[in-house]
Amino acid sequence: MELITRLPEVPHAIMEWDDRLIIQFGDGFATLLDGIINYDVRGDINCSVMGPRGCIYWTEAEQLFCIDLKNGGCAQDVTANFSGHPSGRKSVQCSPDGSIWVEGCRTRKLLNGTFGPVPECTFSGVPPVPLSADIYGNLWSLVDFECGRKVVVLPANQPHSWQDVWLPIGDWKHVIADSVGFVWLLGPSGLLKFCPRRTDWGWRQVNEDFPDSMVMAVGLSPNDLIMVCFSSGELLELDNDEDGNPVVDSIATIPGEGFCIHTDRNGAVWVATRDTLYRRDSESDAWQRNWEKKWGRLPGGGNHDIFSIECQKKLYVAGGWAGEWGLPPTARVCDELLAYDSDSEYWEIVGRMFVPRRYNGIAEMDGCVWVIGGETRIMERDGEEGQVLYLVDIYDPMSGAWSAGPSLNVARTDPFVMSCNGRIYAIGGAAHNSGPVLDSVESIGPGEVVWRFETPLPEPTRQGHGCVLNDVLYCVSTDGVYAYDTQQRCWEENFPQPGDIGQGPLAAAFCGEVWVIGGYESQLIRCYNPLTRSWRSGPDLPTQQSWGAAVVMEGRLFVIGGAHYSNRHKCVIFDDRTYVFRDT
Repeated sequence: MELITRLPEVPHAIMEWDDRLIIQFGDGFATLLDGIINYDVRGDINCSVMGPRGCIYWTEAEQLFCIDLKNGGCAQDVTANFSGHPSGRKSVQCSPDGSIWVEGCRTRKLLNGTFGPVPECTFSGVPPVPLSADIYGNLWSLVDFECGRKVVVLPANQPHSWQDVWLPIGDWKHVIADSVGFVWLLGPSGLLKFCPRRTDWGWRQVNEDFPDSMVMAVGLSPNDLIMVCFSSGELLELDNDEDGNPVVDSIATIPGEGFCIHTDRNGAVWVATRDTLYRRDSESDAWQRNWEKKWGRLPGGGNHDIFSIECQKKLYVAGGWAGEWGLPPTARVCDELLAYDSDSEYWEIVGRMFVPRRYNGIAEMDGCVWVIGGETRIMERDGEEGQVLYLVDIYDPMSGAWSAGPSLNVARTDPFVMSCNGRIYAIGGAAHNSGPVLDSVESIGPGEVVWRFETPLPEPTRQGHGCVLNDVLYCVSTDGVYAYDTQQRCWEENFPQPGDIGQGPLAAAFCGEVWVIGGYESQLIRCYNPLTRSWRSGPDLPTQQSWGAAVVMEGRLFVIGGAHYSNRHKCVIFDDRTYVFRDT
Protein backbone atom coordinates (compact mmCIF):
# COMPACT_ATOMS: atom_id res chain seq x y z
CA MET A 1 0.00 0.00 0.00
CA GLU A 2 1.12 3.54 -0.71
CA LEU A 3 1.77 5.94 2.17
CA ILE A 4 -0.35 9.03 1.51
CA THR A 5 0.14 11.30 4.52
CA ARG A 6 0.82 11.51 8.24
CA LEU A 7 -2.18 12.04 10.51
CA PRO A 8 -2.34 14.62 13.30
CA GLU A 9 -4.50 12.50 15.61
CA VAL A 10 -5.80 8.95 16.00
CA PRO A 11 -8.48 8.48 13.28
CA HIS A 12 -11.98 7.27 14.17
CA ALA A 13 -13.64 6.97 10.75
CA ILE A 14 -13.11 7.57 7.04
CA MET A 15 -15.92 9.00 4.91
CA GLU A 16 -16.28 10.20 1.33
CA TRP A 17 -18.26 12.79 -0.55
CA ASP A 18 -17.88 14.25 -4.05
CA ASP A 19 -14.41 12.69 -4.55
CA ARG A 20 -13.29 14.14 -1.23
CA LEU A 21 -11.94 11.94 1.56
CA ILE A 22 -13.05 13.06 5.01
CA ILE A 23 -11.45 11.72 8.19
CA GLN A 24 -13.02 11.96 11.61
CA PHE A 25 -10.69 12.45 14.56
CA GLY A 26 -11.50 12.80 18.23
CA ASP A 27 -11.01 16.56 17.97
CA GLY A 28 -12.93 17.16 14.72
CA PHE A 29 -13.10 16.05 11.12
CA ALA A 30 -10.92 17.09 8.21
CA THR A 31 -10.68 16.88 4.42
CA LEU A 32 -7.74 15.31 2.62
CA LEU A 33 -6.66 17.53 -0.27
CA ASP A 34 -3.44 16.92 -2.23
CA GLY A 35 -2.04 14.92 0.66
CA ILE A 36 -2.74 17.69 3.19
CA ILE A 37 -5.18 17.42 6.10
CA ASN A 38 -7.44 20.49 6.47
CA TYR A 39 -9.89 20.61 9.39
CA ASP A 40 -13.49 21.47 8.52
CA VAL A 41 -14.88 21.25 12.07
CA ARG A 42 -13.22 21.25 15.46
CA GLY A 43 -14.83 19.71 18.52
CA ASP A 44 -14.96 16.76 20.88
CA ILE A 45 -16.66 14.37 18.43
CA ASN A 46 -18.08 11.03 19.53
CA CYS A 47 -19.34 9.69 16.20
CA SER A 48 -20.05 11.02 12.70
CA VAL A 49 -21.72 9.84 9.50
CA MET A 50 -22.12 11.07 5.94
CA GLY A 51 -25.81 11.57 5.17
CA PRO A 52 -27.67 12.39 1.95
CA ARG A 53 -26.90 15.50 -0.10
CA GLY A 54 -23.44 16.05 1.34
CA CYS A 55 -24.54 16.57 4.96
CA ILE A 56 -22.37 15.28 7.79
CA TYR A 57 -24.03 14.53 11.13
CA TRP A 58 -22.05 14.11 14.35
CA THR A 59 -22.52 13.91 18.10
CA GLU A 60 -20.75 15.99 20.73
CA ALA A 61 -21.64 15.24 24.35
CA GLU A 62 -25.49 15.20 24.33
CA GLN A 63 -25.88 17.23 21.15
CA LEU A 64 -26.25 16.41 17.46
CA PHE A 65 -24.77 18.70 14.82
CA CYS A 66 -25.01 18.89 11.04
CA ILE A 67 -23.02 20.69 8.36
CA ASP A 68 -23.93 20.97 4.66
CA LEU A 69 -20.71 20.41 2.71
CA LYS A 70 -22.48 20.73 -0.64
CA ASN A 71 -23.67 24.28 -0.01
CA GLY A 72 -20.86 25.37 2.28
CA GLY A 73 -23.04 25.94 5.32
CA CYS A 74 -22.07 26.36 8.94
CA ALA A 75 -22.47 23.74 11.64
CA GLN A 76 -25.96 23.68 13.16
CA ASP A 77 -27.27 22.11 16.35
CA VAL A 78 -30.18 19.88 15.21
CA THR A 79 -30.68 17.95 18.46
CA ALA A 80 -34.19 19.26 19.10
CA ASN A 81 -35.54 17.66 15.91
CA PHE A 82 -34.71 14.13 17.05
CA SER A 83 -36.84 13.86 20.23
CA GLY A 84 -34.19 13.22 22.79
CA HIS A 85 -30.46 13.49 23.25
CA PRO A 86 -27.60 11.28 22.08
CA SER A 87 -26.83 8.71 24.76
CA GLY A 88 -25.17 5.33 25.18
CA ARG A 89 -22.28 5.29 22.72
CA LYS A 90 -23.89 8.31 21.02
CA SER A 91 -23.68 6.63 17.65
CA VAL A 92 -25.19 8.26 14.57
CA GLN A 93 -25.89 6.22 11.43
CA CYS A 94 -27.39 6.55 7.95
CA SER A 95 -29.50 3.58 6.83
CA PRO A 96 -29.75 2.42 3.18
CA ASP A 97 -32.94 4.46 2.68
CA GLY A 98 -31.16 7.68 3.66
CA SER A 99 -32.67 7.94 7.17
CA ILE A 100 -30.52 9.45 9.94
CA TRP A 101 -30.65 7.61 13.27
CA VAL A 102 -29.14 8.79 16.56
CA GLU A 103 -28.58 6.44 19.48
CA GLY A 104 -30.84 7.49 22.33
CA CYS A 105 -33.20 9.60 20.20
CA ARG A 106 -36.79 8.51 19.56
CA THR A 107 -37.23 9.93 16.09
CA ARG A 108 -35.18 9.58 12.93
CA LYS A 109 -34.86 11.98 10.00
CA LEU A 110 -36.33 10.60 6.78
CA LEU A 111 -35.00 11.28 3.29
CA ASN A 112 -37.82 13.76 2.55
CA GLY A 113 -36.84 15.88 5.56
CA THR A 114 -39.68 14.80 7.83
CA PHE A 115 -39.23 12.82 11.04
CA GLY A 116 -40.62 9.44 12.03
CA PRO A 117 -40.53 7.34 15.22
CA VAL A 118 -37.82 4.76 15.72
CA PRO A 119 -38.84 1.15 16.41
CA GLU A 120 -39.17 0.13 20.03
CA CYS A 121 -36.54 -1.96 21.76
CA THR A 122 -37.56 -3.83 24.90
CA PHE A 123 -33.96 -4.84 25.63
CA SER A 124 -32.68 -1.35 26.33
CA GLY A 125 -33.82 2.06 27.48
CA VAL A 126 -31.54 3.57 24.85
CA PRO A 127 -33.01 3.19 21.34
CA PRO A 128 -30.32 1.57 19.14
CA VAL A 129 -29.31 2.57 15.64
CA PRO A 130 -28.91 0.20 12.67
CA LEU A 131 -25.22 -0.60 12.29
CA SER A 132 -25.73 -2.64 9.12
CA ALA A 133 -28.39 -3.79 6.63
CA ASP A 134 -28.46 -7.14 4.86
CA ILE A 135 -29.75 -7.91 1.34
CA TYR A 136 -33.01 -9.28 2.81
CA GLY A 137 -34.03 -5.83 4.09
CA ASN A 138 -33.21 -6.57 7.77
CA LEU A 139 -31.35 -4.07 9.98
CA TRP A 140 -28.78 -5.21 12.56
CA SER A 141 -27.48 -3.54 15.71
CA LEU A 142 -25.74 -4.06 19.05
CA VAL A 143 -27.26 -3.13 22.43
CA ASP A 144 -25.06 -2.41 25.46
CA PHE A 145 -25.32 -4.26 28.77
CA GLU A 146 -23.03 -4.11 31.78
CA CYS A 147 -21.47 -7.45 30.85
CA GLY A 148 -21.20 -6.89 27.09
CA ARG A 149 -23.32 -6.32 24.01
CA LYS A 150 -26.38 -8.12 22.65
CA VAL A 151 -27.07 -8.61 18.94
CA VAL A 152 -30.53 -7.44 17.83
CA VAL A 153 -32.27 -7.37 14.46
CA LEU A 154 -35.11 -5.33 12.98
CA PRO A 155 -36.73 -7.77 10.52
CA ALA A 156 -38.10 -6.35 7.29
CA ASN A 157 -41.30 -8.31 7.89
CA GLN A 158 -41.62 -7.06 11.52
CA PRO A 159 -40.27 -3.49 11.30
CA HIS A 160 -41.83 -2.06 14.46
CA SER A 161 -39.69 -3.71 17.13
CA TRP A 162 -36.08 -4.85 17.48
CA GLN A 163 -35.82 -8.62 18.04
CA ASP A 164 -33.38 -10.71 20.07
CA VAL A 165 -31.35 -13.17 17.96
CA TRP A 166 -30.70 -15.38 21.03
CA LEU A 167 -26.94 -15.12 21.02
CA PRO A 168 -25.11 -14.84 24.35
CA ILE A 169 -24.08 -11.35 25.39
CA GLY A 170 -20.45 -10.90 24.45
CA ASP A 171 -17.66 -8.45 23.82
CA TRP A 172 -18.83 -7.65 20.29
CA LYS A 173 -17.43 -4.64 18.44
CA HIS A 174 -18.86 -4.94 14.93
CA VAL A 175 -21.90 -6.36 13.13
CA ILE A 176 -21.82 -6.01 9.35
CA ALA A 177 -23.54 -7.60 6.35
CA ASP A 178 -22.08 -8.33 2.91
CA SER A 179 -23.63 -8.31 -0.58
CA VAL A 180 -23.97 -12.10 -0.87
CA GLY A 181 -26.26 -12.71 2.09
CA PHE A 182 -24.08 -13.19 5.20
CA VAL A 183 -24.08 -11.25 8.48
CA TRP A 184 -20.79 -11.10 10.38
CA LEU A 185 -20.23 -10.52 14.10
CA LEU A 186 -16.73 -9.62 15.28
CA GLY A 187 -14.97 -8.75 18.52
CA PRO A 188 -12.81 -10.20 21.28
CA SER A 189 -15.56 -12.77 21.89
CA GLY A 190 -14.85 -14.26 18.47
CA LEU A 191 -15.77 -14.07 14.82
CA LEU A 192 -19.20 -15.43 13.91
CA LYS A 193 -21.23 -15.50 10.70
CA PHE A 194 -24.90 -16.04 9.99
CA CYS A 195 -26.75 -16.64 6.73
CA PRO A 196 -30.48 -15.75 7.01
CA ARG A 197 -31.35 -17.93 4.01
CA ARG A 198 -29.72 -20.87 5.85
CA THR A 199 -31.15 -20.49 9.34
CA ASP A 200 -30.46 -24.21 9.91
CA TRP A 201 -26.75 -23.34 10.02
CA GLY A 202 -27.25 -20.90 12.90
CA TRP A 203 -24.36 -18.68 13.94
CA ARG A 204 -21.08 -20.33 12.98
CA GLN A 205 -17.76 -19.71 14.65
CA VAL A 206 -15.03 -18.75 12.18
CA ASN A 207 -11.66 -19.69 13.57
CA GLU A 208 -9.41 -20.85 10.76
CA ASP A 209 -7.16 -19.17 8.22
CA PHE A 210 -7.13 -15.93 10.23
CA PRO A 211 -4.25 -14.15 11.97
CA ASP A 212 -3.81 -14.80 15.67
CA SER A 213 -4.50 -11.16 16.48
CA MET A 214 -7.34 -8.78 17.28
CA VAL A 215 -9.85 -7.36 14.82
CA MET A 216 -9.14 -3.64 14.63
CA ALA A 217 -11.41 -2.38 11.83
CA VAL A 218 -14.16 -3.70 9.59
CA GLY A 219 -15.62 -2.48 6.30
CA LEU A 220 -16.69 -3.58 2.82
CA SER A 221 -14.11 -4.54 0.20
CA PRO A 222 -14.20 -3.35 -3.44
CA ASN A 223 -16.27 -6.52 -4.09
CA ASP A 224 -18.78 -5.58 -1.33
CA LEU A 225 -17.54 -8.47 0.79
CA ILE A 226 -16.35 -8.22 4.38
CA MET A 227 -12.93 -6.60 4.77
CA VAL A 228 -11.15 -6.98 8.12
CA CYS A 229 -7.99 -5.32 9.37
CA PHE A 230 -6.19 -7.17 12.17
CA SER A 231 -3.76 -5.82 14.76
CA SER A 232 -1.00 -7.64 12.85
CA GLY A 233 -1.54 -5.22 9.95
CA GLU A 234 -3.09 -7.89 7.68
CA LEU A 235 -6.07 -6.78 5.62
CA LEU A 236 -8.27 -9.71 4.50
CA GLU A 237 -11.44 -10.16 2.45
CA LEU A 238 -13.84 -12.78 3.84
CA ASP A 239 -16.40 -14.87 1.96
CA ASN A 240 -17.91 -18.37 2.07
CA ASP A 241 -18.42 -21.28 -0.28
CA GLU A 242 -21.70 -23.13 -0.79
CA ASP A 243 -21.21 -25.10 2.44
CA GLY A 244 -20.42 -22.04 4.51
CA ASN A 245 -16.70 -22.72 4.64
CA PRO A 246 -14.46 -19.62 4.77
CA VAL A 247 -12.93 -18.23 1.59
CA VAL A 248 -10.15 -15.80 2.50
CA ASP A 249 -8.21 -13.46 0.22
CA SER A 250 -5.38 -11.15 1.22
CA ILE A 251 -5.81 -7.52 0.22
CA ALA A 252 -2.70 -5.95 1.72
CA THR A 253 -0.44 -5.71 4.77
CA ILE A 254 0.36 -2.45 6.50
CA PRO A 255 3.03 -1.65 9.10
CA GLY A 256 1.02 -1.37 12.29
CA GLU A 257 -2.57 -1.56 13.47
CA GLY A 258 -5.32 -0.25 11.19
CA PHE A 259 -7.81 1.85 13.14
CA CYS A 260 -10.28 2.43 10.29
CA ILE A 261 -10.70 1.28 6.68
CA HIS A 262 -12.72 2.47 3.69
CA THR A 263 -13.29 1.52 0.04
CA ASP A 264 -13.94 4.58 -2.10
CA ARG A 265 -16.05 4.87 -5.25
CA ASN A 266 -13.03 4.29 -7.45
CA GLY A 267 -12.34 0.93 -5.80
CA ALA A 268 -9.30 2.18 -3.87
CA VAL A 269 -8.84 0.84 -0.33
CA TRP A 270 -7.84 3.30 2.40
CA VAL A 271 -6.36 2.23 5.76
CA ALA A 272 -5.54 4.58 8.61
CA THR A 273 -3.18 3.55 11.40
CA ARG A 274 -2.68 5.56 14.57
CA ASP A 275 -0.70 8.23 12.72
CA THR A 276 -0.52 7.31 9.01
CA LEU A 277 -2.89 7.04 6.04
CA TYR A 278 -2.31 4.40 3.34
CA ARG A 279 -4.04 3.67 0.01
CA ARG A 280 -4.18 0.73 -2.37
CA ASP A 281 -5.42 1.78 -5.80
CA SER A 282 -8.01 -0.29 -7.65
CA GLU A 283 -6.93 -3.02 -10.02
CA SER A 284 -6.67 -2.16 -13.71
CA ASP A 285 -9.67 -4.40 -14.48
CA ALA A 286 -11.77 -3.35 -11.48
CA TRP A 287 -15.45 -2.78 -12.26
CA GLN A 288 -15.18 0.63 -10.59
CA ARG A 289 -13.20 1.82 -13.62
CA ASN A 290 -16.47 1.78 -15.60
CA TRP A 291 -19.18 1.87 -12.96
CA GLU A 292 -20.03 3.90 -9.87
CA LYS A 293 -22.13 2.43 -7.07
CA LYS A 294 -24.66 4.87 -5.63
CA TRP A 295 -25.11 5.33 -1.89
CA GLY A 296 -28.74 4.30 -1.63
CA ARG A 297 -30.04 0.73 -1.90
CA LEU A 298 -33.53 -0.43 -2.81
CA PRO A 299 -35.79 -0.22 0.28
CA GLY A 300 -36.73 -3.67 1.53
CA GLY A 301 -33.64 -5.48 0.24
CA GLY A 302 -32.93 -7.22 -3.06
CA ASN A 303 -35.62 -6.99 -5.73
CA HIS A 304 -36.02 -8.23 -9.30
CA ASP A 305 -38.65 -8.65 -12.04
CA ILE A 306 -38.60 -4.85 -12.19
CA PHE A 307 -38.42 -2.04 -14.74
CA SER A 308 -37.75 1.67 -14.36
CA ILE A 309 -38.58 4.96 -16.06
CA GLU A 310 -37.71 8.63 -15.64
CA CYS A 311 -40.52 11.03 -14.74
CA GLN A 312 -40.22 14.59 -13.45
CA LYS A 313 -36.42 14.22 -13.05
CA LYS A 314 -36.71 11.14 -10.84
CA LEU A 315 -36.45 7.43 -11.51
CA TYR A 316 -39.35 5.17 -10.55
CA VAL A 317 -39.60 1.43 -9.88
CA ALA A 318 -42.98 -0.16 -9.16
CA GLY A 319 -43.49 -3.50 -7.43
CA GLY A 320 -41.22 -6.45 -8.10
CA TRP A 321 -40.41 -9.82 -6.60
CA ALA A 322 -38.30 -9.88 -3.45
CA GLY A 323 -37.22 -13.50 -3.66
CA GLU A 324 -35.73 -13.53 -0.15
CA TRP A 325 -37.16 -10.94 2.24
CA GLY A 326 -37.29 -10.60 6.02
CA LEU A 327 -36.21 -13.05 8.69
CA PRO A 328 -36.44 -15.91 8.01
CA PRO A 329 -36.49 -14.87 4.34
CA THR A 330 -39.61 -15.52 2.29
CA ALA A 331 -40.65 -14.54 -1.23
CA ARG A 332 -42.82 -11.43 -1.51
CA VAL A 333 -44.67 -9.62 -4.29
CA CYS A 334 -44.03 -5.91 -3.66
CA ASP A 335 -46.59 -3.09 -3.63
CA GLU A 336 -44.21 -0.15 -3.21
CA LEU A 337 -43.60 2.62 -5.71
CA LEU A 338 -39.98 3.68 -5.30
CA ALA A 339 -38.43 6.97 -6.44
CA TYR A 340 -34.74 7.74 -6.86
CA ASP A 341 -33.46 11.29 -6.48
CA SER A 342 -30.11 11.95 -8.18
CA ASP A 343 -29.41 14.82 -5.78
CA SER A 344 -29.54 12.59 -2.69
CA GLU A 345 -28.53 9.31 -4.42
CA TYR A 346 -31.13 7.43 -2.37
CA TRP A 347 -34.40 5.60 -3.05
CA GLU A 348 -37.56 6.20 -1.04
CA ILE A 349 -41.05 4.73 -0.91
CA VAL A 350 -43.35 7.42 -2.32
CA GLY A 351 -46.53 5.37 -2.69
CA ARG A 352 -48.15 1.95 -2.58
CA MET A 353 -50.13 0.35 -5.37
CA PHE A 354 -53.66 -0.92 -4.91
CA VAL A 355 -52.50 -4.44 -5.89
CA PRO A 356 -49.01 -5.86 -5.23
CA ARG A 357 -47.44 -6.94 -8.50
CA ARG A 358 -44.31 -8.04 -10.30
CA TYR A 359 -43.36 -8.28 -13.99
CA ASN A 360 -45.43 -5.14 -14.50
CA GLY A 361 -44.53 -2.59 -17.13
CA ILE A 362 -43.91 1.05 -16.26
CA ALA A 363 -44.04 4.12 -18.50
CA GLU A 364 -44.34 7.91 -18.45
CA MET A 365 -47.07 9.95 -20.11
CA ASP A 366 -48.16 13.55 -19.46
CA GLY A 367 -45.84 13.81 -16.46
CA CYS A 368 -47.37 10.79 -14.70
CA VAL A 369 -46.16 7.25 -13.96
CA TRP A 370 -48.23 4.46 -15.55
CA VAL A 371 -48.00 0.98 -13.98
CA ILE A 372 -49.21 -1.55 -16.52
CA GLY A 373 -50.23 -5.20 -16.20
CA GLY A 374 -47.97 -7.68 -14.44
CA GLU A 375 -49.07 -10.38 -12.03
CA THR A 376 -49.96 -10.60 -8.39
CA ARG A 377 -50.26 -13.60 -6.06
CA ILE A 378 -53.49 -15.04 -4.71
CA MET A 379 -53.97 -17.85 -2.24
CA GLU A 380 -55.39 -21.02 -3.74
CA ARG A 381 -56.25 -24.33 -2.09
CA ASP A 382 -52.88 -25.81 -3.06
CA GLY A 383 -50.81 -22.72 -2.36
CA GLU A 384 -50.04 -19.44 -4.09
CA GLU A 385 -51.01 -18.90 -7.70
CA GLY A 386 -50.09 -16.06 -10.04
CA GLN A 387 -52.92 -13.84 -11.26
CA VAL A 388 -52.12 -11.94 -14.47
CA LEU A 389 -53.52 -8.41 -14.56
CA TYR A 390 -55.33 -6.12 -17.01
CA LEU A 391 -54.93 -3.31 -14.46
CA VAL A 392 -53.38 0.07 -15.25
CA ASP A 393 -52.69 2.44 -12.34
CA ILE A 394 -51.52 6.04 -12.78
CA TYR A 395 -49.45 7.94 -10.22
CA ASP A 396 -49.18 11.73 -10.24
CA PRO A 397 -45.83 12.78 -8.71
CA MET A 398 -47.08 16.33 -8.16
CA SER A 399 -50.04 15.36 -5.96
CA GLY A 400 -48.95 11.89 -4.83
CA ALA A 401 -52.40 10.60 -5.88
CA TRP A 402 -53.28 7.39 -7.70
CA SER A 403 -56.00 6.93 -10.30
CA ALA A 404 -57.18 4.03 -12.44
CA GLY A 405 -56.15 4.07 -16.09
CA PRO A 406 -57.83 2.29 -19.03
CA SER A 407 -57.46 -1.47 -18.64
CA LEU A 408 -55.45 -3.44 -21.17
CA ASN A 409 -57.26 -5.42 -23.84
CA VAL A 410 -55.07 -8.41 -22.97
CA ALA A 411 -53.92 -9.32 -19.47
CA ARG A 412 -50.11 -9.40 -19.63
CA THR A 413 -47.35 -10.40 -17.27
CA ASP A 414 -43.80 -9.47 -18.20
CA PRO A 415 -44.71 -7.23 -21.18
CA PHE A 416 -42.30 -4.88 -22.92
CA VAL A 417 -43.66 -1.43 -22.03
CA MET A 418 -42.24 1.75 -23.60
CA SER A 419 -43.21 5.36 -24.28
CA CYS A 420 -42.61 6.87 -27.73
CA ASN A 421 -43.96 10.04 -29.35
CA GLY A 422 -46.58 10.51 -26.66
CA ARG A 423 -47.92 6.95 -26.79
CA ILE A 424 -47.41 4.00 -24.44
CA TYR A 425 -46.88 0.57 -26.00
CA ALA A 426 -47.47 -2.80 -24.26
CA ILE A 427 -45.82 -5.58 -26.25
CA GLY A 428 -45.92 -9.34 -25.84
CA GLY A 429 -45.48 -10.87 -22.40
CA ALA A 430 -47.41 -13.90 -21.21
CA ALA A 431 -50.96 -14.80 -20.26
CA HIS A 432 -49.55 -16.76 -17.30
CA ASN A 433 -46.08 -16.96 -15.78
CA SER A 434 -45.74 -20.47 -17.23
CA GLY A 435 -47.32 -19.45 -20.57
CA PRO A 436 -48.69 -19.10 -23.14
CA VAL A 437 -46.39 -16.36 -24.48
CA LEU A 438 -48.08 -13.49 -26.35
CA ASP A 439 -47.38 -11.79 -29.66
CA SER A 440 -50.09 -9.11 -29.45
CA VAL A 441 -49.26 -5.39 -29.18
CA GLU A 442 -51.42 -2.50 -27.99
CA SER A 443 -50.90 1.21 -27.39
CA ILE A 444 -52.61 4.23 -25.88
CA GLY A 445 -52.18 7.98 -26.20
CA PRO A 446 -53.10 11.07 -24.14
CA GLY A 447 -56.81 11.39 -23.50
CA GLU A 448 -57.66 7.99 -24.99
CA VAL A 449 -59.83 5.62 -22.96
CA VAL A 450 -59.23 2.43 -24.95
CA TRP A 451 -55.98 0.74 -25.94
CA ARG A 452 -55.66 0.17 -29.70
CA PHE A 453 -54.08 -2.92 -31.19
CA GLU A 454 -50.86 -2.58 -33.18
CA THR A 455 -49.05 -4.92 -35.57
CA PRO A 456 -48.27 -8.16 -33.70
CA LEU A 457 -44.72 -9.31 -32.97
CA PRO A 458 -43.08 -11.58 -35.55
CA GLU A 459 -43.29 -14.29 -32.87
CA PRO A 460 -44.44 -14.44 -29.23
CA THR A 461 -41.82 -13.31 -26.73
CA ARG A 462 -41.24 -12.29 -23.10
CA GLN A 463 -38.46 -12.49 -20.45
CA GLY A 464 -36.65 -9.33 -21.39
CA HIS A 465 -36.48 -5.56 -21.56
CA GLY A 466 -37.25 -2.79 -24.03
CA CYS A 467 -35.93 0.63 -25.04
CA VAL A 468 -36.65 3.37 -27.56
CA LEU A 469 -34.17 4.91 -30.02
CA ASN A 470 -35.08 7.24 -32.90
CA ASP A 471 -38.80 6.33 -32.84
CA VAL A 472 -37.99 2.60 -32.97
CA LEU A 473 -39.05 0.25 -30.16
CA TYR A 474 -36.49 -2.46 -29.38
CA CYS A 475 -37.54 -5.61 -27.51
CA VAL A 476 -34.71 -7.78 -26.19
CA SER A 477 -35.42 -11.29 -24.90
CA THR A 478 -34.10 -14.84 -24.90
CA ASP A 479 -35.71 -15.17 -28.35
CA GLY A 480 -33.65 -12.32 -29.81
CA VAL A 481 -33.95 -8.61 -30.58
CA TYR A 482 -37.01 -7.18 -32.34
CA ALA A 483 -37.39 -3.65 -33.74
CA TYR A 484 -40.74 -1.88 -34.28
CA ASP A 485 -40.91 1.30 -36.36
CA THR A 486 -43.62 3.40 -34.73
CA GLN A 487 -43.94 5.64 -37.80
CA GLN A 488 -44.47 2.77 -40.24
CA ARG A 489 -46.19 0.61 -37.60
CA CYS A 490 -44.29 -2.49 -38.68
CA TRP A 491 -41.58 -4.82 -37.37
CA GLU A 492 -38.23 -4.88 -39.13
CA GLU A 493 -37.45 -8.07 -40.99
CA ASN A 494 -34.07 -9.79 -40.85
CA PHE A 495 -32.88 -7.75 -37.88
CA PRO A 496 -29.18 -8.52 -37.11
CA GLN A 497 -28.80 -10.51 -33.89
CA PRO A 498 -26.04 -10.31 -31.23
CA GLY A 499 -25.93 -14.04 -30.49
CA ASP A 500 -27.34 -15.96 -27.54
CA ILE A 501 -29.13 -13.90 -24.89
CA GLY A 502 -29.80 -15.27 -21.42
CA GLN A 503 -33.07 -14.93 -19.55
CA GLY A 504 -34.04 -11.55 -18.16
CA PRO A 505 -31.62 -9.27 -20.06
CA LEU A 506 -31.75 -5.52 -19.55
CA ALA A 507 -31.80 -2.97 -22.37
CA ALA A 508 -31.30 0.78 -22.75
CA ALA A 509 -30.85 3.32 -25.52
CA PHE A 510 -27.57 5.00 -24.67
CA CYS A 511 -25.21 7.22 -26.64
CA GLY A 512 -27.00 6.53 -29.94
CA GLU A 513 -26.88 2.75 -29.49
CA VAL A 514 -29.05 -0.04 -28.14
CA TRP A 515 -27.31 -1.65 -25.18
CA VAL A 516 -28.22 -5.28 -24.40
CA ILE A 517 -27.15 -5.69 -20.79
CA GLY A 518 -26.48 -8.94 -18.94
CA GLY A 519 -28.95 -11.78 -18.85
CA TYR A 520 -28.91 -14.92 -16.74
CA GLU A 521 -25.30 -15.85 -15.85
CA SER A 522 -23.93 -13.02 -17.98
CA GLN A 523 -21.98 -9.83 -17.28
CA LEU A 524 -21.70 -8.93 -20.95
CA ILE A 525 -22.96 -5.76 -22.60
CA ARG A 526 -23.47 -5.74 -26.37
CA CYS A 527 -24.11 -2.48 -28.23
CA TYR A 528 -26.05 -2.13 -31.49
CA ASN A 529 -25.48 0.81 -33.84
CA PRO A 530 -28.59 1.33 -36.04
CA LEU A 531 -26.60 3.36 -38.59
CA THR A 532 -24.10 0.58 -39.31
CA ARG A 533 -26.50 -2.24 -38.33
CA SER A 534 -23.65 -3.82 -36.40
CA TRP A 535 -22.87 -4.97 -32.86
CA ARG A 536 -19.84 -4.30 -30.69
CA SER A 537 -18.77 -5.36 -27.20
CA GLY A 538 -19.39 -2.94 -24.36
CA PRO A 539 -18.03 -2.84 -20.80
CA ASP A 540 -18.82 -5.73 -18.46
CA LEU A 541 -21.32 -5.24 -15.65
CA PRO A 542 -20.02 -5.16 -12.06
CA THR A 543 -21.64 -8.58 -11.59
CA GLN A 544 -23.78 -10.98 -13.55
CA GLN A 545 -27.28 -9.52 -13.60
CA SER A 546 -30.75 -10.26 -14.95
CA TRP A 547 -34.39 -9.29 -14.30
CA GLY A 548 -33.29 -5.87 -13.10
CA ALA A 549 -33.91 -2.41 -14.53
CA ALA A 550 -31.84 -0.33 -16.94
CA VAL A 551 -32.76 3.30 -17.60
CA VAL A 552 -31.13 6.52 -18.77
CA MET A 553 -31.65 9.76 -16.83
CA GLU A 554 -29.88 13.04 -17.55
CA GLY A 555 -27.68 11.23 -20.06
CA ARG A 556 -26.46 8.66 -17.54
CA LEU A 557 -27.09 4.91 -17.66
CA PHE A 558 -28.45 3.33 -14.47
CA VAL A 559 -28.60 -0.41 -13.67
CA ILE A 560 -30.93 -1.15 -10.75
CA GLY A 561 -31.49 -4.29 -8.67
CA GLY A 562 -31.97 -7.65 -10.37
CA ALA A 563 -30.81 -11.15 -9.52
CA HIS A 564 -27.86 -13.34 -10.44
CA TYR A 565 -26.69 -16.86 -9.79
CA SER A 566 -23.55 -17.19 -7.69
CA ASN A 567 -21.40 -20.17 -8.63
CA ARG A 568 -19.40 -19.82 -5.43
CA HIS A 569 -22.49 -19.92 -3.19
CA LYS A 570 -24.65 -22.11 -5.47
CA CYS A 571 -27.70 -19.89 -5.05
CA VAL A 572 -29.52 -16.94 -6.59
CA ILE A 573 -28.65 -13.60 -4.99
CA PHE A 574 -31.20 -10.79 -5.13
CA ASP A 575 -29.57 -7.40 -5.51
CA ASP A 576 -30.49 -4.05 -3.95
CA ARG A 577 -27.69 -1.93 -5.42
CA THR A 578 -27.79 0.83 -8.05
CA TYR A 579 -24.92 1.37 -10.49
CA VAL A 580 -24.25 4.21 -12.93
CA PHE A 581 -21.99 3.91 -15.96
CA ARG A 582 -19.10 6.36 -15.81
CA ASP A 583 -19.16 6.94 -19.60
CA THR A 584 -15.37 6.97 -19.79
